[in-house]
Amino acid sequence: MTTAVPNQTGRSLTLDALPTISIVTICRDAAPTLKRAIQSVQACLYPNLEYVVVDGGSTDGTLSIIDRYRGSIDRFVSEPDSGISDAMNKGIRLSTGEYHYLLHADDELDAAALEQLAVHARQRPAVVAGSVRVMAGERLVRIFRPEPAKLKQKMSVPHMGCLVRKDVWAEVGGYDLRRKIAMDHLFMLRIFQRYGLDGFRVVDTMVADYHLGGVSDHRVLEGFAELKDNLLEAGASPLAASLAYYKLVAKSRIGKLIRGS
Repeated sequence: MTTAVPNQTGRSLTLDALPTISIVTICRDAAPTLKRAIQSVQACLYPNLEYVVVDGGSTDGTLSIIDRYRGSIDRFVSEPDSGISDAMNKGIRLSTGEYHYLLHADDELDAAALEQLAVHARQRPAVVAGSVRVMAGERLVRIFRPEPAKLKQKMSVPHMGCLVRKDVWAEVGGYDLRRKIAMDHLFMLRIFQRYGLDGFRVVDTMVADYHLGGVSDHRVLEGFAELKDNLLEAGASPLAASLAYYKLVAKSRIGKLIRGS
């Protein structure tokens, strides 16, 4: 008997009509938050799913948490890496799904989100992009909605709200190891350059909670400087890239004043 699952329109889709999706979580010394991320994957309603966890050689309690939930993890590796880009590429190489989704160790996936994105992935766009809630602890800071057309100005597509086709990841060269912070922007920008707006399917769906406090939040100016380099590599003029950089710096500082941080 063929199993069917309901989609957000109320219709049913058979499992063989749904793309396989690999969730990839990278982590290192993430004991305070990793349990939350893994449990959100366990609660996920999507049927054609695999879970890949890549640990960068943790020395805190991270490996104990992974061992506790090992039954929910399909592929796991723990070894030193060369940074975030290297770890993400490693996880995607280990994956077998047609699409992959990156869930970082301090974020939470909404249980029904992947099924809602997957309905749109049947047409095989390069990226299916939904929205995320940006959280500071339990406080909602803002809703980050995808705007692919603005990738030439800023990171305008929430990385943690996207399904990306695995062959597209390979075509654009994966995540650039030169980037320590803004590798996600360069990755999406390369997809935009290759496929244009038609490569992105924007979906009105809330995908995950993104919790502030990660590497990019502690090294904001470094990330903006990398984004400027991304724009220059994409063909932006030095003036345009510099204006984008200073606009991001100003907006970040105003945001911190408003939040009182």
